[in-house]
Amino acid sequence: MINVRRMANSMTSMVNPNRDAILRVNIGFITDDAGNQKPSFDEMPVKIQAQSLRSDESDHLGLVDRQGEFISAYAYGSISAIQRWLKRGESQLVFVPYGETEQAIWNVDKVLESYPTWVRLLLVRLT
Repeated sequence: MINVRRMANSMTSMVNPNRDAILRVNIGFITDDAGNQKPSFDEMPVKIQAQSLRSDESDHLGLVDRQGEFISAYAYGSISAIQRWLKRGESQLVFVPYGETEQAIWNVDKVLESYPTWVRLLLVRLT
């Protein structure tokens, strides 16, 4: 099978390098003594390639009337957005955005493309 992602990444990473990120996979919730639910995460290192959204993608995804900073990211493996039927919240990616020095937390808002070996995600910035 042709690995299209590897071929494309070998070219795009020359001008847009892959970056280290921490994938925080939501594994459910814990309840504190006061009865408040807090998300619980498993963390693992991943490599991503973050890219800006084209304006026609923003229109198509209905982001024009939503506030926030949105980007897309490519990653190897399988990453999920919210999984209500499993009682799991959104996964998160933590990485340093371009031109910044501090890490930021990004929620996985949507899975835009999903294949056996890679995904393309829509991320919305939390911090």
